[in-house]
Amino acid sequence: MHKKIVVVSSGVLAVVVALALFLRPARSIHKGPEMAVAERIPAPARAVIASKMRRHAEQLPELVSYMVVLDYDGVARTAGAIFDEPRLARPLDGDELNGVLPERFFVLQDALQAAARAAVEAAARRDPHAISAATATLTRTCVDCHALYLNGR
Repeated sequence: MHKKIVVVSSGVLAVVVALALFLRPARSIHKGPEMAVAERIPAPARAVIASKMRRHAEQLPELVSYMVVLDYDGVARTAGAIFDEPRLARPLDGDELNGVLPERFFVLQDALQAAARAAVEAAARRDPHAISAATATLTRTCVDCHALYLNGR
């Protein structure tokens, strides 16, 4: 009798484990569209810029989600992370990396940081309209920067 209970319980356990493995959620997360490559920018510079863009590609949808549900702490954290992002320095004479970027890039980089700061401050005040305006400005700055990256103007 004891042996029969062990066999049946082992069989039930095996079926439960098999079902759990079969029905587990997929781990693939849909990635958004990829940005085209700006061939006019040298590969090392593209790699640095692309790493910043990938981080922003993760941060911006998160910021918008927090904004929509009025999660002020989430907005402050995410916008703060964008604000704290290391910036590329304006080029010096002979600087290879930053020298391939036009001045407009640095203006947009400053505007992005200012919009992120405005979102953090609006979240601290719990002002949904100011958060919305700051996030819209931040998004517009991203689009302008991407256009500059791809088209050079």
